[in-house]
Amino acid sequence: MPYVLGIDLGAARTHAALRRRQGDRWDDPEPLWLGETSPATATALFLDDEGYLLTGDAATQAGAAVPSRLITGFHRRIGDDVPVFIGSEPFTPESLTTVFIEGIADVAASQTGEPPRQLVVTHPGDWGGYRRELLRQSLAESGFSAVTLVPSAVAALYAHLPEPGAGDRTAAVCEFGPDGVTVTLATASGASGWIARNSTEGVAPGSAVKTAFGLAQAANVAPESLAGIVFCGEPGPGTRPGRLPCPFFTGPQPADTAAIGAGILASQRTRPLARREAPAPETTLLPRVDREPELPERPERPPVEITPFTLPEPEGAAKLLRRWRPLAAAAAVLAISSSILIAVLTSHEATADKEPVSPRPPVLSSCAHPATAPSGEGHC
Repeated sequence: MPYVLGIDLGAARTHAALRRRQGDRWDDPEPLWLGETSPATATALFLDDEGYLLTGDAATQAGAAVPSRLITGFHRRIGDDVPVFIGSEPFTPESLTTVFIEGIADVAASQTGEPPRQLVVTHPGDWGGYRRELLRQSLAESGFSAVTLVPSAVAALYAHLPEPGAGDRTAAVCEFGPDGVTVTLATASGASGWIARNSTEGVAPGSAVKTAFGLAQAANVAPESLAGIVFCGEPGPGTRPGRLPCPFFTGPQPADTAAIGAGILASQRTRPLARREAPAPETTLLPRVDREPELPERPERPPVEITPFTLPEPEGAAKLLRRWRPLAAAAAVLAISSSILIAVLTSHEATADKEPVSPRPPVLSSCAHPATAPSGEGHC
């Protein structure tokens, strides 16, 4: 039976949903059971002794014994110049993400007997075209030719508002996570589908709706004109708002919302999907990076402003020493100069006292000393 697959890659847990085709119509999306105790599975990989990768909860269990071989957060590093090292071998984050997606597709194929016709994968809302192209090329090299990459907030909208309708529509999505709420404002115009426009991260759960209304008003959209507000992720107790001026949507399992929406969007973009044979589920060969993919120009990094560090003004004795420092330096220079002058003058005087004395000439005498004994005459 033909089907499509939606995958919501979360920071810690990943959800997936199937949507089967019955004749000329689509069934309602259903969660794909990935974990051992819940439909979701860990967003993790583990390298075993034979060089194979385990995915999901199996990777987490194996990583409890050997944490150095457990890999997490790889999909959020896509676009990073620094590769992920496993042992001494470098691998790109997109190749590891492809291995993880392959593992989920293998689980779906083992339950249905065939590969999905269309694949929709979510990504963080701050991704640009460069990161999407990296992952898209890596997936294409692994045999996934019909893939759509969308922000998770946009996928969540398709779970409750799959047909925006004619005219301009605006809606908000509140994604509840461990680091707060990410509030996204999205718009749709005619048949263009939902497009994320603006978002705010790290919002307190109690301020999610207020932040959504603030983003709408900043876009000149009144709160009552919103097509709706969607809650997804892991909203805690007491986060459901009271009466709102616009429609409010949340499913029985908010954590599955983005995956369900990705499955609905995949059914809207169905086309034949060819894919090579893959290894058994949960165990996949690790791809090597043999060549650099051809990509569009890398986006420029934001400029870095360096503010000069200003030393604090000294106080007390240090401040007094700083004020007298120029005078002390001048006095030291004067003392050194005087010492040099005195040394030079002293050296000259010592040299003058030690001038050599000319030898006295011999006294000439007319007296001759006879060789014989002297007589009474002729001596001095």
